[in-house]
Amino acid sequence: MIKVITFDWGDTLAVNWGMPYIATERALLRRLASDVFAVGGHADHAWAEACLRELQAEWNATADPTRNPEQREMDFPALMRGWIAATGLTVEDPRLAPALERAWDRMTDTVIPMSDVQAVLSTLHQRYRIGILSHVPWPGFAVRRWFARHGLAAHVDFYSLSSEVGWIKPHPDHYNDAIRQAGCAPAEMLHVGDHPYRDVEGGRAHGLRTCLRRTERIYPEDQLDGCQPDAEILQLAELSEIAAKL
Repeated sequence: MIKVITFDWGDTLAVNWGMPYIATERALLRRLASDVFAVGGHADHAWAEACLRELQAEWNATADPTRNPEQREMDFPALMRGWIAATGLTVEDPRLAPALERAWDRMTDTVIPMSDVQAVLSTLHQRYRIGILSHVPWPGFAVRRWFARHGLAAHVDFYSLSSEVGWIKPHPDHYNDAIRQAGCAPAEMLHVGDHPYRDVEGGRAHGLRTCLRRTERIYPEDQLDGCQPDAEILQLAELSEIAAKL
């Protein structure tokens, strides 16, 4: 019997693929440069572009399994600390708090919640504990703020985020962290995600039941066809019936 349902975030609960990450990051870093300059820091558009280049290099290297076979997650807060330190300020400077908060919110709002996610999580939460088990480089506090802003935090019991664990699914430390927080046997957990390797094969390898949220033009069709989940959905609303059967 399923007691806990965990969800991947991007392209499972929120639209992720194809969103304007680089354009958004450029705009928010330029705004951050202006905010830093306004309180005496040495920041301009050149600083913003340098930050963007470093961010993209780290992001791409971490997400590429051939360049990151150990499946380590990037340390985004450390990047931010370094960027701000280069301006002569620190992230602890209270004058920067509103600017940094705005930057993190703008960055995470690049992903847009699916239209039915609130109704589905609300319904499922009446019967199951709900967790977020996601590969996400953004810091945990920024992710939790996203769920709160979109009215979803009340339906989430725990978060297992690669940015806090330090490892990316399907690394054992990431799955074991979710299992620990779930407080039940792995076989009593259903993990829902769109990635054939990280979510389906990774979840199955750690004893979880798995459900593939089917997508197109993100992963090769042969990988989706061959990953062998316990169930497959096109819409989140299908989960209530599937979880009850499992």
